[in-house]
Amino acid sequence: MSQPQHLSLDTAMLPERDRLAVWREVYGRLLFNIEIDPIRGFPFEARTELYRLPAAGLSSGWRTPAHFRISRRLLATASDNIVLAVVLRGRAEASQLGRELEVPQGGAVLMTTCDVGRHTLLDRGRHLSVQLPRQALAPLVRNVEDRLLQPIDPGAPALKLLRGYVLGAMTMGESARAEMQRLAAQHLRDLIALICGVREDDVAAQGDGPRAARLKLAKLAIKSRLGHGDLSAESIGALQQVSADYIRKLFRDEGTSFHDFVLEERLAQVHASLADPLKAHESIARLALAAGFGDISYFNRCFRRRFGLSPSERRKAYPSAE
Repeated sequence: MSQPQHLSLDTAMLPERDRLAVWREVYGRLLFNIEIDPIRGFPFEARTELYRLPAAGLSSGWRTPAHFRISRRLLATASDNIVLAVVLRGRAEASQLGRELEVPQGGAVLMTTCDVGRHTLLDRGRHLSVQLPRQALAPLVRNVEDRLLQPIDPGAPALKLLRGYVLGAMTMGESARAEMQRLAAQHLRDLIALICGVREDDVAAQGDGPRAARLKLAKLAIKSRLGHGDLSAESIGALQQVSADYIRKLFRDEGTSFHDFVLEERLAQVHASLADPLKAHESIARLALAAGFGDISYFNRCFRRRFGLSPSERRKAYPSAE
């Protein structure tokens, strides 16, 4: 899938008499292959945002108390996925494979989509989930069945990071690059492995590891936003739901800085544009502004220092750009 798919659902946009029936059909049958039964005394209301990445599905929202079930009759159409369901506000209960678990606020539970089971939000609360194919998790988490319906500490660092990361990933937008989507999905897989108790060194041995994946994601986010006037460690941190200091530290640990990386990428973009015959009619100032330089004198100084020539001298060196 080259583009993420985003869908918003809200019972408030539906006539009250149709809310439950539509939610059961769209959310329950078409999207998640589950049955939905509101708890008595609570008229059904819900709102959710769905976002699909390569090999990962994300959701976040709120709903009134209800049972969400995978019944035996649904198993014939079930996919073989693993779901991490997180309770952001409220309490939940879950049952599957003969096990039962109470999930406190901030906690989570790991379940499958191919076994009879139930997840019940007991309060009017907020939730998020990550769903990915069992085969995607298998290289990292052996015997994943042993991790199902086991208590997950709400204070676990990996769970805290995942909660923020999901909300950040869901803001990437439809224009997010395929590589950025892939890295986000990989990072979520790695975080679920850490939540399952896999050592960080073992996670890193199967890929980039959480920190390296987050750095790559930050770099891709920067490259896609070079022309944005608000590009900063704060804005990139907000996308990933981490602090600006954490983003800066990722770059420092690589031997550079956030500022230097952004500057180098902006200079490289202008340098490439000066050689592009399709942009030969565009002024150098316009190319610099498009790359995010707000001060043309500063741009000229930085360009000469980096490439040893002025921008106009560099353009003249490419006859096809004239």
